[in-house]
Amino acid sequence: MTNQTLSLQITKKLEIVFTSAGADYSLDDPQWAINWFDVKSKWLYDLYNKLAYPHVAKVGGKPFFKGRLIERLLGDLLDERKMLLIVNYGNAQSFLDMIGNREFQMKSLVREAAVKDFTFGFVRRTDVEESSIVKAAKYEGDKKYLVHHFKNDHQSVNIQAIKSEAESHGIRLHFSGIKSARLGGKKEGKELKNAPFLMDGILIFEADSETRFAEQINTEFYQKFIEQNDSNYLGLFDREF
Repeated sequence: MTNQTLSLQITKKLEIVFTSAGADYSLDDPQWAINWFDVKSKWLYDLYNKLAYPHVAKVGGKPFFKGRLIERLLGDLLDERKMLLIVNYGNAQSFLDMIGNREFQMKSLVREAAVKDFTFGFVRRTDVEESSIVKAAKYEGDKKYLVHHFKNDHQSVNIQAIKSEAESHGIRLHFSGIKSARLGGKKEGKELKNAPFLMDGILIFEADSETRFAEQINTEFYQKFIEQNDSNYLGLFDREF
């Protein structure tokens, strides 16, 4: 059994290809798009979000989390980006339907002008059952968020154990996901080139105080989890929605 693929011909010379990360990942399942990037112009990127939202909503997409880095706690600067945006799509085809829209393609020029060091990929959500997922309510609180992305392709990650450990420190696991698919472009006569994606997994924790995160990170349990990964990046984020 091989990895699944879906493709869309954007122009006569460019094909967009959606490829599952493994044979066990179905492109018919919900796909959580992880946008991990820096910005050249924050206001221009915020404008792009407003322009793109009707197209996201039209295909059933649901913006879930948008945050901005306030402090790096651990990791290589090469793995760091200042912005994180997560959007849920019902399946791979719905995402391709969106990017195949000509008006959306024109609006995406605004994004290209607003961002830099853009990395992008898809994860399968692992902290809750997909059937229980509902659209996230508008964020109006003052919670603190810790984002941990990592590379770990050699063994499974025990999300339930991580969730339980976090709860013992007064921390809620807000989101977790494992890489499920990549998006790439294939120009006529050339090989497929995937968008860069820096992670195999991502965790987002929520707490009412940053000190709770420090307590959690320094536990023997979490230090062992960090050590088992091939790379780790941890940063504190302010949530915008």
